[in-house]
Amino acid sequence: MSNYFNPVRIFKTENWQRELNFRIGDLKISSPIIITTPGNRKRLHLNSKFDSDSIFSDVSSNPNFKDCTNAIKFCQKNMFDGVIAIGGGSAMDLAKVVMAHLCLEKSDINELLEYDGEFSQTIPSIFLPTTHGTASEVTMWGTVWNMEEEKKYSISHPNLYPTIAILDGNLTLSLPMDISITTMMDALSHSFESIWNKKANPTSTNLAISAICSILENGIALKKTPADLDIRNNLLKASTVAGLAFSNTTTAAAHSISYPLTIHYGIPHGVASSISLIPLLDINGKLIKEPLDRICKNNELTYEELKQTIKEIPQGIIPYTLDEWGIPEDQLPKLAEESFTKGRMDNNVVDLTTDDVLGILKELYSV
Repeated sequence: MSNYFNPVRIFKTENWQRELNFRIGDLKISSPIIITTPGNRKRLHLNSKFDSDSIFSDVSSNPNFKDCTNAIKFCQKNMFDGVIAIGGGSAMDLAKVVMAHLCLEKSDINELLEYDGEFSQTIPSIFLPTTHGTASEVTMWGTVWNMEEEKKYSISHPNLYPTIAILDGNLTLSLPMDISITTMMDALSHSFESIWNKKANPTSTNLAISAICSILENGIALKKTPADLDIRNNLLKASTVAGLAFSNTTTAAAHSISYPLTIHYGIPHGVASSISLIPLLDINGKLIKEPLDRICKNNELTYEELKQTIKEIPQGIIPYTLDEWGIPEDQLPKLAEESFTKGRMDNNVVDLTTDDVLGILKELYSV
């Protein structure tokens, strides 16, 4: 019997604003804070759709402690009774810090990150992803970076699952191709990471297989017809389904390897989290043979063709070797040592050593 759990209510729509207004009424939210990015605020004309005094958009591409402090100060000037996040992972992850602040009435970032007790109250939340990658709309955690310490933190609590996720591919149509591919590769990593995972269960694995098959089918097609709404909707659904998978397992080695790459060299998360997928497929493949066979059969691919398809998705759009991202070869041993995030690396079905990770990084150095 599967011990799968995810409480988020998911609604698909072709009119996100109408659906959002309906759900705001349904949840009896009278004064929501809207958390978004500067780009989405402008592109989606949010100032004309909401009270501009309730919109917080001072968000970095990777939310950091300063962003969290600014968001909490913004909350203290108002009386918010709901949280609406419209954006990619940065806006949605920051929204979870705000949710924790509003529920716990605590303002210290470290306290919010470390809190693992009961929440004395909850707050309704509606998340609308504008990328097809991070899937923060269906998980209970968010990533926060401390740039002074050069360290990645997570906020996590069962009360931080969004109440509702609204999926509308129209929100992703204006994504530049590099961000489209980067976020899609993040979703592909979420999917594989939840399969080669010691916490995998039959439901999470089935969800991950579904997401992978859809990404493989739609990924290259997107490069040819980026304005195709059906393809965008398919990828948005695949990203959310991948999120439903790893919401139960968390991630594993690929994400653990990614954190120092992002912190020290600014490699975008979706690239850093997926750059090691093919070496890890080779390492973990024997222990996930049945899911791999299903993926290959569903997409009519041999194992080698599967790897080739994964390589082809970012080809010509994003650099996918470490040297292209400016990483000196003599830094690989240091990066290997820093790749062991507790609660991530130890989820991998094969226990990896520092030498194993160094071997993976060398394989990624140039092709």
